[in-house]
Amino acid sequence: MHYLLSHRTTYTYASTVDSAHHIAHLRARDFPGQKVSAIGIVTSPLPALAVQHVDHFGNLIDIYRIDKPHTRFDIEVRAEVDVSFPEPPPAASTPAWEDIRESLFGEGFPVPVEASEFIHDSPLVPSVEALRDYGAQSFTAGRPILEAARELTSRIKADFEYHPGATDISTPLGDVFAGKAGVCQDFAHVQIAALRAHGLAAGYVSGYIRTIHSREEIALRGADASHAWVAVWCGEAAGWVHLDPTNDLIAHEDHVAVAWGRDFSDVSPLRGVILGGDSHSYGVAVTLVPTG
Repeated sequence: MHYLLSHRTTYTYASTVDSAHHIAHLRARDFPGQKVSAIGIVTSPLPALAVQHVDHFGNLIDIYRIDKPHTRFDIEVRAEVDVSFPEPPPAASTPAWEDIRESLFGEGFPVPVEASEFIHDSPLVPSVEALRDYGAQSFTAGRPILEAARELTSRIKADFEYHPGATDISTPLGDVFAGKAGVCQDFAHVQIAALRAHGLAAGYVSGYIRTIHSREEIALRGADASHAWVAVWCGEAAGWVHLDPTNDLIAHEDHVAVAWGRDFSDVSPLRGVILGGDSHSYGVAVTLVPTG
């Protein structure tokens, strides 16, 4: 599926910002199943310094320094992306989840090393005992990892209410689980915690989703096309499989990935430091248009 993407964020400040430094995770990345054919970012005001960098996880980031007074900051990315995530193998044919766990620990020699760092707690996904118990209902002895992970994905979709405004980025994960309500970001964190509690590697993926699937006339849940989901390591043969607990899907053509990390804190679309500004308000406008 070929997409035209636009993502515009506008910050309006109550008083003048004298200077600002921003880091943006807004550039969709290439990987098997996704190809970015064109991309560009425009900011207003223009930065005094603009550099690109690749972070620890391989994400493309932009760093901006603005050194003139301003009361508004606009940043927009426009891109063309082709998406067709590879189909995973049949879930029942994947290795037992205990075997995957063993390989990730590997007595000090995990296979692969790059997946093993995703088994540990992270700032927004700490250990929560209730989530270990929740995941254990799917990860029974000897069960194939993708079969268990898919069931967990389905259970989160069924057990949690999609409710914008029920949480924010500061809501503790334990409170999200207890309240059984939130948004895609929360559901991704819930699934990641349940997987990591069993020694499995799970990463947070930020991106976009086509909310109306025209072929089947179904509406997918996402906040104005902005979305988040989970990548779970299923062994060297299957690799990373992208699962969407908000919609109970395996990512294929409806998802566009921008960045991934341990949790939202690694891939926040825009963060930084400003001098001045007092309170601020912001608005986000995203369009994701399939063109064939």
